[in-house]
Amino acid sequence: MRDVMEVLEQAMQGDHRMALATVVRTEGSAPRAVGTSMVISDDGTPTGSVSGGCVEASVLESAADVLATGVPELHRFGITDDDGLSIGLTCGGTIEIFIQPYAPASCPDFVALQQALRENLPCAMVTVFDGPPDLVGRSELVLQDADVSKLFDGGVVSPASVGAARDAVQKAIASETTLPVTLPSTDTEAFVSLLIDVYRPPRRLVIFGAIDFSASLAHLGSFLGFHVTVCDARAVFATAQRIPAAHEIVVDQPDRYLRQEIAQGKLARDSVICVLTHDAKFDIPVLDVALRHGFDYIGAMGSRRTARDRRDRLMSLGHTADTLASLRSPIGLDLSAGTAAETAVSIMSEVIAAKGRSSGLPLSQTTDPIHRSALPGEPARRQPLARSRDVICT
Repeated sequence: MRDVMEVLEQAMQGDHRMALATVVRTEGSAPRAVGTSMVISDDGTPTGSVSGGCVEASVLESAADVLATGVPELHRFGITDDDGLSIGLTCGGTIEIFIQPYAPASCPDFVALQQALRENLPCAMVTVFDGPPDLVGRSELVLQDADVSKLFDGGVVSPASVGAARDAVQKAIASETTLPVTLPSTDTEAFVSLLIDVYRPPRRLVIFGAIDFSASLAHLGSFLGFHVTVCDARAVFATAQRIPAAHEIVVDQPDRYLRQEIAQGKLARDSVICVLTHDAKFDIPVLDVALRHGFDYIGAMGSRRTARDRRDRLMSLGHTADTLASLRSPIGLDLSAGTAAETAVSIMSEVIAAKGRSSGLPLSQTTDPIHRSALPGEPARRQPLARSRDVICT
């Protein structure tokens, strides 16, 4: 839902009627990830996408029904054979989309979610998208280490399932993974399916060196949803005018600043560290700190000659071939980047590939699934769909 938060906030302030369509479950090669949402206003105007365009028309039609009746609906779009109709997914996967009315009266936790995001609190919006009719459509904001207290009030869900739901929500928040879970209710034939839509503080991108390349990298990092900090010891370069896209500009010695952020617990292991200073007296100390902490991504700009010299200097500080294996120097993928903007694309492409442990090769040269499953714990057993209308797709 994060991708349509701004539209929801504006609509909720004006008390407009709208429908929220969300991808709640996927199988095989699906075009959008679980948790991706689209908002449909009462005049039929859509914002966002749940499939990249292939089932949007059907979702808009169903959203009109939901707005007319006020009753949530769950729909499954997929493929059953090669002779299927042309409506739907051409990629061969299956997605389930939950469409619910969204208004201040029906979604009281939306304001709480906005507050949690402002305070950078890990949390999840938990929504019942399938199961007992009296529960379907209920949502609750759950903070880290909190109970699922209101979601099942008055419902037919056993205490054991409520406990299992709490454990699943907290596990999802801890792993920062948006996913669906299906739990039994009061008997072996009934079930309740939840979408655990996880929100975490933005991943941090820390750029050391306020050079021209830093401005482009900060712009692209901010566009990709990172919280961007630029640090340089030289106040004349480290200014908001030179790097307007950065969320923070810090004038400090890079290694000292990094040590302080680590000591205060402000940098998670998945923070991205990019050293662009081109000056050994700055980049060697800060790389030494970063490597000893073990961030997931550490990159340093420079020529291959500079990279060799940098490696020798770090080894003189006690680093080994094993500890230096995580250093990406020269930084970025081989894209023949020439401009600052192209270099930023090269760097952030490597960051994305590193997060997914991907090769960075052209997809035409690989055979792995394009969209990897984000639901490692989801059971393979298919559940019946409440108020669903299956569409056979090619």
